[in-house]
Amino acid sequence: MSKIKLCGLTRVEDAESANLANPDWVGFVFDQGRHFLSDEKAAEIRRALRPDIPAVGVFVNADPAHITALVERGIIQAVQLHGGESEEYLLSLRRRLSCPFIRVVSVKTTEDVLRWQDTAADYLLLDHGRGGTGQSFDWGLIPPMKKPWIMAGGIGLDNLRAALAYHPYGVDISSGAETNGLKDRQKMIRLVQMVREEESSHK
Repeated sequence: MSKIKLCGLTRVEDAESANLANPDWVGFVFDQGRHFLSDEKAAEIRRALRPDIPAVGVFVNADPAHITALVERGIIQAVQLHGGESEEYLLSLRRRLSCPFIRVVSVKTTEDVLRWQDTAADYLLLDHGRGGTGQSFDWGLIPPMKKPWIMAGGIGLDNLRAALAYHPYGVDISSGAETNGLKDRQKMIRLVQMVREEESSHK
């Protein structure tokens, strides 16, 4: 029953592709890098996106006022913290905002995951590093989890079923949904189909 997030949308066409693919979430990246979105571009993509598909804002040690404004404007419906932000930072945001929060953990050892098991975030996202690298971490390091968790890092059509065999709450796919650095409509559709097929096979 895993969910799927297609992260790193950069164009209106990507929203139109997501509307057809029907993922559980999409991701807007507000940190510098090849998927970076300005607030204005994110708002444009959000307008093109179906209202029932939530957008997750991805941030690295961002100004809390910036995050708050994006949520209040309806551009994003959830917040993903990717910079090792402190629990105090997270809790201060939670007092302002009622949306879901995702804390990213860069997994080098099992201990990296265990130390965040009691975070105030709603979900943990386990990744190789900064994200969008297309590299996987060692999935054998994942301990039994107390909190819903999302698997990220180097997941694509070739290894999605193997990732789903770990029964994550969700999978987060960015570069694995791309061809030549841009979102690929057919890959996006197929990735979501594969997650749904895996769901129905377990019912």
